[in-house]
Amino acid sequence: MKLTVRYDNQRQSIEVDREEMKEWLNIEVTSEMTAAEQEKAINEKFNELFNKPDYNSWHKFDRHVDYDARPKRMDGRGGNIVLADDESDDVGGCNIEAFPDTHSMEESHRREEEEEYCAELRKRLKPDQADLLIAVYLDKIPKQDYAAKLGISPSALSHRLETAEKNFKKSFC
Repeated sequence: MKLTVRYDNQRQSIEVDREEMKEWLNIEVTSEMTAAEQEKAINEKFNELFNKPDYNSWHKFDRHVDYDARPKRMDGRGGNIVLADDESDDVGGCNIEAFPDTHSMEESHRREEEEEYCAELRKRLKPDQADLLIAVYLDKIPKQDYAAKLGISPSALSHRLETAEKNFKKSFC
């Protein structure tokens, strides 16, 4: 008799002895069953025990996988990765466009946080004091340059900075 075995999502037929399969699968066959009915019973039992679980196990994980599909872009834009020719010098055959540029996203996130801090400073402190702290500590403008911009001496700027720091500590700590 021929027995169909499912292997790697394909079917293969193998020739087996009916009597050995009855013993192996522990199938009770009555004398009134025909050879076709016996083969049908053997195939059903074999499918129940071997073909279905293996297929379902494989199918459960890989049914939605298209192994020939082009990989999708990871940088937020639509489309697929453009694969380079085999003769190209690109490592792995991929274009650099395949990898997202997270530096610009991190930079924009950092800028947004900085703007939130500045808005909170301006809300809690006087405008001059908030601008002074932002310029000296966040923008890292040298004190002498900022003093020259305001038209005051560096000593006067240091006193204003001390006052702004003291008010900052009162507001935030």
